[in-house]
Amino acid sequence: MHQRIVSLTPSITETLFAIGAGHRVVGVTDACDYPPEAHAIPHVCSWFEPDVERIAALSPDLVIGLETAHNPLRPVMESLGIRLVQVNPGCVSEAISDIRRFGRLLDEAHTAENLVDGLLQRLNTLAEKVDKIKPGERLTVSRVLDIEKDELMIAGPQSFQYDVIERAGGINVSTGMDAAYPKISFKKFKSWDPEMVFVCGSDKNRIERLKAEPQWRILSSVKNNRLYQFHCGLTCRTGPRIVDMVELLFQTLYEKSGDGEIWGC
Repeated sequence: MHQRIVSLTPSITETLFAIGAGHRVVGVTDACDYPPEAHAIPHVCSWFEPDVERIAALSPDLVIGLETAHNPLRPVMESLGIRLVQVNPGCVSEAISDIRRFGRLLDEAHTAENLVDGLLQRLNTLAEKVDKIKPGERLTVSRVLDIEKDELMIAGPQSFQYDVIERAGGINVSTGMDAAYPKISFKKFKSWDPEMVFVCGSDKNRIERLKAEPQWRILSSVKNNRLYQFHCGLTCRTGPRIVDMVELLFQTLYEKSGDGEIWGC
């Protein structure tokens, strides 16, 4: 059984702690901030560029990372005799499947299955609520990840964030795009004019700055106070709290009045 684990993403770290394997985690990245116990674990630098020497110094018998980011580590880990396991969840179901996978891998299957059962029950309950919303009453939504001059990066159909929007009852405006996180012009974004837009981050002044920009003022989401900001720990991760994000987004879309405030920080 693996006793010394290095986690290379915040989502993986959260999952390991959630299934009862947190005490075996000996290394995390700078971005691993949840649960609070993760702060005390040695860092191996950023998740997108981990320090191989720091990893090796921790003498792990298992490193867990992302297929999209950590493939270059494989030959190095193999040369050091360290097992590398990679995941690549592209939707909510795959994120939940990874919880099961980690449970089996680390002999924590019982705890993992209990966690998964609870998450699936919550998703089923929410799906029943979403089914009651008439098609004409569902709001169009876009998740904006980055803004650079007149170009935006958004969540496309191949991303888990697209799936989160769909499960929350939102209508993705990026349907039909063949990418996980495509970049589009602001002109195209304006032509879609989603009724609700959300970003992430901890800067509590970001929403007000966006609202003050002339090109953003003309958007329906701004006019109707449906421009929201959520914590990155919910929007950007595929750990167990991905279900928290689905629930939060549903509540924001259909159970809260539009006020543009920060939820889930």
